[in-house]
This record gives sequence, structure tokens and C-alpha cells, in this order.
Amino acid sequence: MTSTLENRFLKTEFSGFRLEKTVKLMKLTLSRLFNQHPELDTTVDQWVIMYLLNKKGSMTQHDIAEQALKDAPTVTRMMDLMESKGLVIREQDPLDKRRLLVQLTRNGLEKFKKMQAIVTSFRAEAYKGIDETQVIQLDNTLNKIFNNLTKFH
Repeated sequence: MTSTLENRFLKTEFSGFRLEKTVKLMKLTLSRLFNQHPELDTTVDQWVIMYLLNKKGSMTQHDIAEQALKDAPTVTRMMDLMESKGLVIREQDPLDKRRLLVQLTRNGLEKFKKMQAIVTSFRAEAYKGIDETQVIQLDNTLNKIFNNLTKFH
């Protein structure tokens, strides 16, 4: 027998479909906003990596893959492309020669800052009408769902 909470989730779109639709629409909209600035020549997935690198300074490709929820071959292809665009550099880790450390170049940082301004404006529009308490509550709820799902990985 399912609980009342489970029944309520099953009877609403909250069963995951609405969440998935919202995430896809956010990514699609942000992608279109980035495409309005052809000089950026960067995708949402590349922006996520730039965000991580800006936050951490440098990371291994393995850590990038884990944080971005991407598989290793995908991250390697993205690093190859981003390196060819002059957005990142890969250097041997001085502590472990088998690993490469990735960091933003000056060009990558400049593009990231331009993209961050677009992201900030986009999020302000997306979250319009939602007060700070609701945003914090949403963030906490999404973190709980995410943490519940990590047991599958």
C-alpha cells in the first residue's frame, strides 16, 4: 500500500515530469540566449564546465565529469573543443603525472563573465514572482531529491 504522500505525487505532474520539463526548458532557453551572442560560441554544457572551473580554479577531468554529471569520454571531447577555442588549458598535475588539471584561460574567464551576466539576467526572469524564502525552500527540496538519488550511483 502506498503512502498518502506517494499517492499525492502520483496524482500530480510533480512525479518528475514537471521537474524534467522545467529543466529542459531552462536549458533550451539559456541555449537560445547564448546563441543570440555568436561571439560567445559556447554551449550551456560548456558554460557549466566554465562555472565549475571558475569556482574551483583547476580540476581534473574526472572531477569535472563527476560534478557535471557527464561521462568521461564526453568530458574529454568537450575539453578538446574548449581547448581548441582557447577557453581552457590542460596541464599535467605536478603531484600525479597520470592526471591532467584543467583551468580556464584568460579568454575563458572573460567569456565566462559575459555568460554569467546572461545567466544572472535569465535566472532573475525565470524566478520572477518567487520570493527569497521560496527560492531557498526550492533549493533545499531539490538538494534532498538529488541526495536521495545519489544512492543509485
